[in-house]
Amino acid sequence: MGEMKVKSSLTEQEDNQQKVSVRLFKITDIPEVMEKMGWVVAAKFMRKWFNDPLYEMSKQEKLNKVDMALIDECHIVDDIPFEWLYTASARVSPAIDNFLKSISTVREFNDTLGKVEGGVKQLSNGLLAIIDCLYKQGLVDLKTHSIKNISLDYEALSAIELDRKSQFNYFSIGSTLWEKATDELDDVYGALGSFIIKIAFLNLIASNDKDGFYRIEINQVGLYVRDTYEFINDGDDQPLGYWGWHGVIKPSLINELFESKVVSKNGNDYYRVTNNSFIEYREKCKKRKQHKNRGFFCLFYSKKNTCRRYYSYQ
Repeated sequence: MGEMKVKSSLTEQEDNQQKVSVRLFKITDIPEVMEKMGWVVAAKFMRKWFNDPLYEMSKQEKLNKVDMALIDECHIVDDIPFEWLYTASARVSPAIDNFLKSISTVREFNDTLGKVEGGVKQLSNGLLAIIDCLYKQGLVDLKTHSIKNISLDYEALSAIELDRKSQFNYFSIGSTLWEKATDELDDVYGALGSFIIKIAFLNLIASNDKDGFYRIEINQVGLYVRDTYEFINDGDDQPLGYWGWHGVIKPSLINELFESKVVSKNGNDYYRVTNNSFIEYREKCKKRKQHKNRGFFCLFYSKKNTCRRYYSYQ
């Protein structure tokens, strides 16, 4: 689509052949439409992508394989309050509440944060991640299979620091086929699409008793989003909806099957936008040496006081 290679032929043909001047819809007009729809953060993110200085995100950065502390701050957005997720979308709050409920009271067995019940007793991925965090900080002795008696307080750390020191679990929002097909279009959808919310411990106490049981107690957790804003296709070209001056509509199955370039609704035209639309725009600007942006990072952070939750294992 680039400079929106979709032409809007809206010329009236009257007896005198008078031509009416029409403003064509371009890809760079999408943020303006977002703002009219009340999608303030989504518009902010897309304008940043269009206007940022030269920067090309690597695949390693996208996959969180690079220490965020090494990324220039101008490529990080961290001024969006976590509470925006609650106010800008009705679908996010229930998912967060359900996850917190699942770990609100943990004793020994818990699929997220404890032992996994079954024929063979094993530790959940979340508990293994906590032990790995402690190991990297020199608090676990693998030879003796012991954990030091410790009390950790990370409440003052930023989301970037928590990502390195105490992140132990996460859950996804909007990633399933059902969610993608049924989720309402809103500011969160426009800004993040599908994303993950990460969980880190802020206050942790580890101790062991004379019987060889280790007890880990978490009194506070931090929730944060670490996402990338980019248009990199991991496989097929990702559709981003049909956009026009009157808003956005989700493509129907038939529209996507035939990859319709334009669809009409209530007499208004909407144009197909995909990841490739932005890739083509970027490539065209690179040839003119005007633009090379390939994305930036988003971080939102919130602290949550929790009930006393603990689990023991041997």
